[in-house]
Amino acid sequence: MGGNLFLRIFGALVFTWLGVILADWLVRAGAGGSPLYWRTVLGLLGTLTGLTLTPWLVRPLLTRLRRKIMEIPAETMWAAIIGIILGWLLGNLFTPLLQLLPYPLNQILTPVEQVFFMYLGAQVFIARKNDLLSIFRWLQGPRRESGGPVPMGRRYVLDTSALIDGRIVEIVRLGFMEGEFVVPRFVLFELQSIADAPEPERRRRGRRGLEMLEEFKRLPKAHVRISDIDPMDVHEVDHKIVAIARRLGAPIITTDYNLAQIARLRQVSVLNLHDLEKIMQPPYLPGDRITITVTQEGKGANQGVGFLPDGTMIVVEDGKDFIGQQIDVVLTKVLQTTGGRIIFARPVVREERR
Repeated sequence: MGGNLFLRIFGALVFTWLGVILADWLVRAGAGGSPLYWRTVLGLLGTLTGLTLTPWLVRPLLTRLRRKIMEIPAETMWAAIIGIILGWLLGNLFTPLLQLLPYPLNQILTPVEQVFFMYLGAQVFIARKNDLLSIFRWLQGPRRESGGPVPMGRRYVLDTSALIDGRIVEIVRLGFMEGEFVVPRFVLFELQSIADAPEPERRRRGRRGLEMLEEFKRLPKAHVRISDIDPMDVHEVDHKIVAIARRLGAPIITTDYNLAQIARLRQVSVLNLHDLEKIMQPPYLPGDRITITVTQEGKGANQGVGFLPDGTMIVVEDGKDFIGQQIDVVLTKVLQTTGGRIIFARPVVREERR
């Protein structure tokens, strides 16, 4: 209600002013009647028009404008604001020259010229926003408030699963990645919602994600930014993250397979931590010898099963008799599946007897 009233009052003032300008132009053009008559009639007509039509005309535009503003990165917005201000100042330098033109040409061209320079200033500063940010960072000094160096690497978008997983914190801590890590605010809200869930397991995962985020913020090589960008026309969280990544031109860091598939379909780069884990697993080849603990019985006859520290399953032929024991095995076959690796092996003592 208050917003509509403000729009109506603002619209009434604007349309009244336009009515008075139109009245003056009609009088100068030779229209019959006194200036007071035309100002009163057209001014009242403008007032009624503004009170009646402004909310209907302006509110949809304001809604769309709000959505667009929420999607614009903060640095782009600040670059545009600075460009608009400087463009307006530059445009004012030409205003006295335009005022020398005959009426009403001078009244029309003056605002057009100022809008042009403001638009030009905004476009120039948006195009050079990275240079502008570099200047600001240089003015702030070479170190952040936390005492770490100012990150100048890439920008990444993190989802809920990456924060709950937590391995990204160690990857950045060890120096394999650095830059700006964008966490959308709705991801933070989702973590808080999971942390407040009644199920103990979900609650534990949510709290771990929040703890990882706080630890992430303290890393000197990571500039973590909580972003208010929220695409209003997208409802699913995964699609929101993809939309933000497309807008920022940043890859998504995740462990969510479905999100990774959606992002790839939208041609957005994805850094899946599970993929990184797979390529970082040490290579094992047939003939290698390793030491494992046989923990359980296998599905096949006389098979035992053990596991590597990374969770890889080792199926030990003739290993049933060694359940609960630590033994040396020789690898016989390595299978790569969609769920990971499965390694087959034989006990060394049995292999030596053959």
